[in-house]
Parts: sequence; structure tokens; C-alpha cells
Amino acid sequence: MVAHLLSLRWRVMLNGFKRSTWQLVAAIIGALYGLGVLVALVGGLFALSFAPERWAWTAAVLGGSLAVLGWAVVPLLLRGIDQTLAVTKLRAFPIPADRLLVALLVCGVLGVPGVVTSVAAVATGLSWWQHPLSLVTAVVFGAVGVLTCIAASRALESLTSSFGSGRRYKELMNVLVFVPLILAGPLIAVAGRGLSSIGDDLPDIARVLSWTPVGATWSVAGDLALGRPGEAGLKALIALATLGVLLALWRVGLRASLVTSPGEASGGSAKGLGPFRVFPATPTGAVAARAAVYWLRDPRYGGSLVVVPLLPVLAVFVAVTSGSTWLLFAIGPGIAALLAVTLCADISYDGTAFAAHLSTGVSGRADRLGRVLTLSVIAVPVVVLATVIPLAVLGAWTQLPALLGMGLGVMLTGFGVSSVASATFLMPVPAAGESPFKSPPGASITSTLGMYAAWAISFGLAAPELALGIISLVTGDVALGVVTLVVGVLLGAAVLWIGVERGGRRLDARGPELLTRLRRAHGA
Repeated sequence: MVAHLLSLRWRVMLNGFKRSTWQLVAAIIGALYGLGVLVALVGGLFALSFAPERWAWTAAVLGGSLAVLGWAVVPLLLRGIDQTLAVTKLRAFPIPADRLLVALLVCGVLGVPGVVTSVAAVATGLSWWQHPLSLVTAVVFGAVGVLTCIAASRALESLTSSFGSGRRYKELMNVLVFVPLILAGPLIAVAGRGLSSIGDDLPDIARVLSWTPVGATWSVAGDLALGRPGEAGLKALIALATLGVLLALWRVGLRASLVTSPGEASGGSAKGLGPFRVFPATPTGAVAARAAVYWLRDPRYGGSLVVVPLLPVLAVFVAVTSGSTWLLFAIGPGIAALLAVTLCADISYDGTAFAAHLSTGVSGRADRLGRVLTLSVIAVPVVVLATVIPLAVLGAWTQLPALLGMGLGVMLTGFGVSSVASATFLMPVPAAGESPFKSPPGASITSTLGMYAAWAISFGLAAPELALGIISLVTGDVALGVVTLVVGVLLGAAVLWIGVERGGRRLDARGPELLTRLRRAHGA
């Protein structure tokens, strides 16, 4: 059964590569990058054998502890990405829990992350090649460490599966995942400064971690090399006990998952009409209200807004670290450009539910205008505040008209372009209820090209206000900034109206064709 499950996992991955050339290319590039990092890591571990034993031991404990924590935490944040061997899919088969646990453990070791972790764990023995006993111990307890990583990941995933399917949990995880990715630069810079300031304290930190379940496994070999056999023995017991407890917890969670029906995401009871009470009782108002419900309840929509509050954080960080404030001035127009193309995927997010939309006979113009109206309620105040607040802090009010004209012009123009684009082509997006991180075959290159094309057209049509705004900012001409604001609003509104009209006519003509493609994409 182990061989069957392992072959199933690899077959699914290979079939995904066969369906998409771009996915295969991305996988090859990622594999080469990962291989380079792994080679550098192995070389670094070997180089540590010529350093004092104290520093080799410190590196092993700190690196191993981070590996265990990463294996435990990352699957909780990225729940739903790899569902090949999910317990929910294996529940229907009469597989005993103990046998399934062993099979999943072996599959975890022989998966791509498991193989990488195993190579790195065994390579810790290179740091102790001058100490034969420590070399053998490092290999043995490196294997224990790998099993601990996988068991910790599976145990926490099984024990938290009861609430992991809830919508609120998924939305929270979306935020928690995107935040460190977007703030990777500042976090790396801060971490680098922090490590340089506490470099002398790293051995003390490693000593504390070495007595904990996350670090004990990685400390045994170094303790023997440093002449601490008593500590090595105690930490070996801690490591083995940790693995045993994690396997027991995983077994408990696995047995519960195999006999429990899949939990339904608890949804709040409907109270009143919600957004339908706010918008007018017209076709346009109905579309706007429905779009508002999507923006409030569908995490795929909300995920596009996560980056908005983080852009000011990045701008402030750059200003503080480099002393340059130009990025603070660009916050408003930057957010406007980001929000301008979010409507490109609206019909794609509708999925097969677009059939109900077509059956009502609502005009394409009302559809385009309703979707724009809802997003405008969110986007316009955000762009205005993102433009005004930095200027108020810097006391640069004379630049407000130019920046506001550029931001509103790009945003309104983008709304018009998106209104035509979303009625012209469909973007590969996760289906409703799926993980927002799940990428359909070829989605990355298709989505990227579509977004870049929409941005390019939007910036091209907004060239007049952008040119006027830049000249105003460079020369300090406030009157020209006022002209930029007027031109941006009027020209942007004109492009928006044209986009709504043309997008509406195109949607009326191609609605059935888009629905057919949506059904084909979702296997309906």
C-alpha cells in the first residue's frame, strides 16, 4: 500500500506537468534553484567541520529547530494546496489507521520536501567527520529529526482538521500567508540586523533550544563531540520521546478523521437583505449588491485587498531605511493601479453560477456598471486616503492635486479596461470553496500576461494625466496639478463609460460562449 500511495502522489504531480508546459518549466527552474540552495547548505555544513565544535553545534541546533517549526507551521497556513493524499479523500477506503499512518509517514519522507529535509539532516554528519562517533550519531538522529518534522506536521494538521475547513479559518490563513510574503524584504532586513546584534548570544539561544522537543534531536551529536555524554543521553531520550508523542497524537487525530464525516463550514445565518437593502432596486443595483456579497464573503475577492494596507508599510520602511520619501508620494497612485485591474477576473470567479446571471436577462451594460459601482465604493475612499494621509504627514499639500489626478485617472481608466477585458477572456482562477493558493494548469502565465496587458492598456490610455502629473511634480506647478486632477477625472470617467458600454455589448454577444468555457473549466 505504501508503494501504491507513493506512486499515486508522484503520478498526480507528473500528470500536472504534462498538462502544462509552463508548469513544467516553473518546476524545473524551482528544482534547479532548490538544488543550488541544498548544495550550498551541504557545503556550509562541511565547512563547519573546520570551525570550532561550539559553532557547528550551534548551527545544527538552530537550523534543525527552524526546520521542525517550519514543518509544523507551514502546512497549517497553506492548508489545501497539496490534497493528493488528504485523509478526507482516503476516508472512503477500508484502510486501518495504523497502516495508513505508516504509509503516510513513508510518503512524507519520500516526497520532495521530505527528500530535501532528509539530505540536509544526514548532511549534518559532515560537520562531525573528524569525530566518528558523532558522525554516526548525527546520521541516526538526523533520521529521527526528519521523522519528527513529518510527524509534527501531520499531527497538528490532523488535530486541527475540525476547524481547518471553516471559512473564517481559511480567510485568516490567507492574511497570515500573504503578510510575510509581501513584507519579505523588510523582515529579512530586520532579521539580518537582529542576528548581527545578537550574534554572540546565539550559542546561549541554542543551549535553551537544545533542551526542548524542537532542538534536542539536533544537539546529540554535537554534545558528544564537545565531551558532554550525559547531556547527549538525556537529549536523546527527549528526542525519542518527542517522536513517540507526536506519532501517538497523529494516530489519535488520524483515527478520528477516518470515522468523522467531513465538517461543513459553519456559515452565519442570513439576517435581512444585507447589501440588497442598500443598493437601488434596479438591474444595476442588483448586480452591485450581489458583487458586494462576493467581496464580503468570498476570500478569493478579499485576498486581492490584502496587499493594500501593506503597501504603506513597505513605503514607510523604504523611507526610514533609505531616507527617500518618493515612495510615500506613490502610495495613492500605486494602490489605484493595483485595484484598477481587479475586475478582470470577476466573471471567472462567478464560475458556473454565471448561468443564473444570464438566465435573468440582465443587460451586459447593467452587469458592467454594477460591478464597477461596488468596487468603486471600496476603491475610491482607499485611493483618496492613501494619497492624502502621506501628504498630510509630510506637509506637501501642493502636490495633492497632481497625485490625486494621477491616481483617480488610472483607477477609472482601469475600471473601463477591465470591463472590456473580463467580457473578452477568462482567467484561470480557483473554484469556489477551493484554496485561493490552488493554481489551475497554466494559470500563472495566463493570469500574469492578462494582468500585464490590462495594466499596459490602462497606463497607455491614462498617459495624458500621468504626463501632466509628472511635469507638475517636477516643476512644482500647482496650477498644472489642478489641471491634472480635472483631466484625470474627466478622461478617466470617459474611458470608464466607454469601457462599460463596449464591455456590456461584448458580454451580451459572448455570454453563452463564456458560460460554455466556464463549464468546461470547472468540469461541469
